[in-house]
Amino acid sequence: MAGWRTLVVRSDARLSVLHGNVHLVHTDGRVSLPIDDIDCVLIESPQGAVSIPLLKQLSSRGIALLVVDDKYKPCGIYLPYAQNKRLPAVLKAQISLSEPFKKRVWQQIVRQKILNSAACLEILGLPGAETLRNIARDVKSGDTTNREAYAARVYFNALSPGFQRRKGEAVSSALDYGYAIVRTAVARSLAAAGLQCALGLGHASSTNQFNLADDFVEVFRPFVDALVFSKPPGESLDVSYRQYLVGVLKLECSVNGNVHSVSTAATAVAQSYVRAVMSRSFKKLVFPELIGLEFRTYE
Repeated sequence: MAGWRTLVVRSDARLSVLHGNVHLVHTDGRVSLPIDDIDCVLIESPQGAVSIPLLKQLSSRGIALLVVDDKYKPCGIYLPYAQNKRLPAVLKAQISLSEPFKKRVWQQIVRQKILNSAACLEILGLPGAETLRNIARDVKSGDTTNREAYAARVYFNALSPGFQRRKGEAVSSALDYGYAIVRTAVARSLAAAGLQCALGLGHASSTNQFNLADDFVEVFRPFVDALVFSKPPGESLDVSYRQYLVGVLKLECSVNGNVHSVSTAATAVAQSYVRAVMSRSFKKLVFPELIGLEFRTYE
């Protein structure tokens, strides 16, 4: 089980294992952290090295490693797989899922995404939450009437009238960065649970090996939105703001009435999907509910 701390490496350090700790050697000295405390490793340094023994330790403990490109956009993920003995059985069950089952799961994902979007608007003191909840009630199996797209228009118009994604401004970059951080946590949890991330539901691209992760990321997107629109970035994503966005993994949420961090909620979602797949019952699924902007400091 992964820990609760996100290790962000910005210096040109060499990472290895020493006495059960992650050991960093860099120009300013040496630092060691208990590996069991770590939830995710994010490497922003343009240089440096990671030892093979450390990769083995990260994998065996279900800890994801994420690297970014020159523009600080996450571009690579190292995920755990080998330690899950149920992988063949789960993979067989995933492959044989019926279309009605997948459509009902997608319905639940879209519905919870819209409900979390409504919660985001309320947290930010913006109008539109009740409209979104009404839209969520109308989501059909497979979202055949495309309530997701309609809700997104209502939602982003309330967040920032006239705002358009993919325009290259700082807010879009901040959203992309935050979504990528959450995607890493979700992909890590799915892989650790023995699931094949390429076998998606609403996402089914033949060139995307993270279709399933992108499915479940949808319910977490409003968590990133809440952070970004409650504290918009400046002209660029500086170190302190990127650190702020990494904190999304510690943002509190509710799963079945219990308070979790986003990171542990991702694990709960993945494990519930395994139960749903193995039992062929979409009712086994659990999802995180956005409840505020408090950060969890322990698990």
